[in-house]
Amino acid sequence: MFERFARDARVIVTRAHEQAEALGSPTLEAEHMLLAIAADPNTPTARLLSDEGLHSSGLLAALEREQELSLAAAGVTIGDFELPARPPVPRRKPGFAASSKRAMERAVRIAVARGDRRIGATHVLLGVLRADVGTVPRALAAAGVDRIALATRAERSIG
Repeated sequence: MFERFARDARVIVTRAHEQAEALGSPTLEAEHMLLAIAADPNTPTARLLSDEGLHSSGLLAALEREQELSLAAAGVTIGDFELPARPPVPRRKPGFAASSKRAMERAVRIAVARGDRRIGATHVLLGVLRADVGTVPRALAAAGVDRIALATRAERSIG
């Protein structure tokens, strides 16, 4: 199935692995895919995010805010822990987590439903945005982004 992924979608997966590694994550999550999409501001898909104020740094800030809010819901703050300044680098390439697997599955389903032969970067973005629960929807909500409206604009941009 991966052969149906266009070059831009494959680049996102590669960059998502790099994002996960850089952040010290043992798994590749949907938020790493979103960060990977935003990483190259010259792509049409990244511009969709940029139009919402979601550049790489803005996304990182939104994800950090989501983490703070999630911990606060449990009555915990990041200051309660003695965390290392930089997370340790994983010893092996991060594996796909459930959130990224589901995002990729949704990307495939979206492409098939539209009759598209190839799965591109925008399909991957749509797969990430169509999650109803999880870190990405909470982070986007915390950033004041209308995820559904963004997904609608992304779908229209496919052509």
